[in-house]
Amino acid sequence: MPRGLLESAAVAYEHLIAARHLKARGKRSLSVVTWLAVIGVALGVAALVGGFSITSGFEQAFREKVLGITAHLFVREYGIRFTDYRAVQDRLAEVEGVAASSPMTFNEAMLSGATGTAGVVVKGIDPAQAGRVLALSDYMAEGSLADLEAPDPQGVEGIVLGGALAEKLGAKRGDLITVISPLRTLDPEAWRASPDAPVSRPFRVCGIFDAGFHEYDTRLAYMALPTAQRFFATGDAVAGIEVAVDDPLRAGEVAARVDAALGAGDFSVLDWRRQNRNLFASLTYQRLAILLVLSVMVVLAACNVAIMLIMLVLERTKEIAILKAMGATDRSILRVFVWEGLAIGAVGTAVGLVLAFAFCEGLLSNGLTLDPKVYGIARLPVVFEPLDYLMAAVGALVITFVAAIFPALRGARLAPVDGLRETFG
Repeated sequence: MPRGLLESAAVAYEHLIAARHLKARGKRSLSVVTWLAVIGVALGVAALVGGFSITSGFEQAFREKVLGITAHLFVREYGIRFTDYRAVQDRLAEVEGVAASSPMTFNEAMLSGATGTAGVVVKGIDPAQAGRVLALSDYMAEGSLADLEAPDPQGVEGIVLGGALAEKLGAKRGDLITVISPLRTLDPEAWRASPDAPVSRPFRVCGIFDAGFHEYDTRLAYMALPTAQRFFATGDAVAGIEVAVDDPLRAGEVAARVDAALGAGDFSVLDWRRQNRNLFASLTYQRLAILLVLSVMVVLAACNVAIMLIMLVLERTKEIAILKAMGATDRSILRVFVWEGLAIGAVGTAVGLVLAFAFCEGLLSNGLTLDPKVYGIARLPVVFEPLDYLMAAVGALVITFVAAIFPALRGARLAPVDGLRETFG
């Protein structure tokens, strides 16, 4: 008989013996342990996939919020006054991967409304250019960015507030609020003690945005760029240039090209990941910690598989001895018990994937509310990612395979004489 047919026949009988062992009901305790092993693997896989889905959801949710309010790249000149930003924008337009750019100012101020006051960051933007760089227009609950430049009949200039900030101030669209700037100018020669009160001026709320990110909704306000430059006395200077790129996930590569085009050492170029380094670093550490803890459940389930196989080896000592006396090799016996362990792992993994899908879809359809002050977002994000399911399934099968090796080796190394001696005394 050809060698290939002999090997396929050997594998077939190994599968057959493994299946008969798993179906046998010789001992009730062994059957219970088998089902406990299956259930343990299923629960471990379901928890692992759920952890993957939720942590991936948090990362995606924060990335979407950050990219909605934060530019893909932020370019600033080293120094206090960045006045040649128009020439820099022309140079940026020539860099491969850059889609658009927009100048902006960045100042701290106090806002006072009917029901309270709040410290905020006021960004001065060019609505037309910023609309091509930021996705802020998608989060406008009332009004639009274009209203920042619309003339007011009473000569009052406009401001856009975050939803939570507007609620704290008791301000609605069309209401007046007072903006107070403690710093009169960016010119260091003019920084001196002064008995005069800080600069304050009324502004009309012309729009309200709701980014769904608590930090932004409570701390950000927008003015038209010329308005912000006049109010904060910055002259024709900006804090930096916000840049949109063609592929946000490759913003780091574009940042390197921008840095080379503008001259290394003259400008600081930060991509969105580096601008929010602490946020995404904490998400990564949390993801690793959660997945490490949940992986322990799979390891414990694999221990149940190992215990079940050890009991099976002890129960089948006589059968192992007879098979080896009939010519079965150590490798064949090893494969029998490894196949049994993998079969339990495969069934448990399949059940766990189904449970995880039902669990995640239940959260997706019903949703769980979160405290935005604590988590930054209002709802628990769950993402269905096939790669997460694949990684969990492969990880569970690998762990189960490793757990099955040791009992299988014990059974494979059993000598026929020792097995028959233990059986017949």
